[in-house]
Amino acid sequence: MYNLSPVRVYVLDELQDDPRMVARLERMLGAMQLPESGVQQFSREEVPAVLEDLMAAWKPELVFEHAHGSWARPLVFTVQDLDDTKPEYEEIVERLPEGAGLSHVHQLLGHIDTARAYHEREDDWEKNFVCWPTMDFGTMQGCPHGCQYCGAGKSSFFTAIGLNIEDFVDVVVPRVIAERPFQKCFRMIGWAADHIAWEPEYNVIEPWLRKLAEYDRYGYFHSTSANVDWLADVEHRDRLIGVWSTTCETVAREIEPGSGAAIERIEAAAKCQEMGIPVRFKFKPMIPIEGWREEYAEIIERMCALTSPESIGFCVIMWNTVDSLTAMFDPDLLDQDYLQRARDASEEMEGVITGPYPHDVRAEIYHYLTEQVRRWDEDVLLYISTESREMWDEMADALGQKPESFFCGCTPVGLPGRRLAASEDCPHSTYKRLDDPPAQADQA
Repeated sequence: MYNLSPVRVYVLDELQDDPRMVARLERMLGAMQLPESGVQQFSREEVPAVLEDLMAAWKPELVFEHAHGSWARPLVFTVQDLDDTKPEYEEIVERLPEGAGLSHVHQLLGHIDTARAYHEREDDWEKNFVCWPTMDFGTMQGCPHGCQYCGAGKSSFFTAIGLNIEDFVDVVVPRVIAERPFQKCFRMIGWAADHIAWEPEYNVIEPWLRKLAEYDRYGYFHSTSANVDWLADVEHRDRLIGVWSTTCETVAREIEPGSGAAIERIEAAAKCQEMGIPVRFKFKPMIPIEGWREEYAEIIERMCALTSPESIGFCVIMWNTVDSLTAMFDPDLLDQDYLQRARDASEEMEGVITGPYPHDVRAEIYHYLTEQVRRWDEDVLLYISTESREMWDEMADALGQKPESFFCGCTPVGLPGRRLAASEDCPHSTYKRLDDPPAQADQA
């Protein structure tokens, strides 16, 4: 795992009763630089005091203290609640320091979601997103990276890590598979997390893959990390698919501090290919900085030279207004023409989830990136991620895939070998609506 140097380490006292959790904790502590305060144990009664100390010990600007400033973010080791309960904890909440809330209490005491459904059809139709309905797994909240477009990466003052992994794979994984029989591929993603950054000491990926293999399922890791050498010794890595969110070097350095450099992520993917692990890439979020064309063209060339990915996806940064985008990071980093066009379109894009950049800006970027990939690879499957139906209508021919049944990076039915395992329960993406007119539905 990363050579972390957390300024605080807290351990929930309840995990000390399980030797498996203690062993996992000791492995992880042995791989990091411990703070001067040492490893501090806490009880439920002490949660308000712990949160007060964590908030005093960590400030968001520390992410940029040096190249790996985010690696100093405090850590809290806990026992994950496998029943996904969310108690109100009134007595604890009334004693919390200013700036702390119930969600922080939940994280400290292990009420970290075991699984979440994403891109359910009705939700995507309401938001005008196109994706695939999927269920993801998670055992932690937070990340050692400091990505400035991520709320946790930018300002979270601790990372909460569940240690009862053996129980998780025995209880949660079979339960979720039974609930989602159509789903053949599952992500271990979080939340706002990057699991492979903690391996092999954390040891969640291997037991998870072992359980997935029992049910003839596959697992994704979704990462901005380059920490992959340990995968060479993982049992059932034939059940694993590697997905990288990647970018150009300036964005990696200036906006994603603490993550792997862009070229390091590609080199890590090349190592995984040599191990027999299929790899896929997402330029998500693609951030149009000054000089973005040259930088993204260069990294795409290196990607195609070093790897043979099953798919490459694109998603221009969205989920923002112009004001929230420029508040995230220095607006001088951004392509000034596109930024002005976003400002000019601010009224048009108000309340539009694919904002702040209007359709024509995003389309220009997607066409350019598509052309760059096709300079070097005529066969890799291309797609746009969480984009609008209108964008798919414009881009489908250039991408070479149909929006109803495209092969992306982490589709729930995207088997290794670029195979879609669509079934009666999940025959198509959320592009296709139940109220589509018959002629359009027939074309799908």
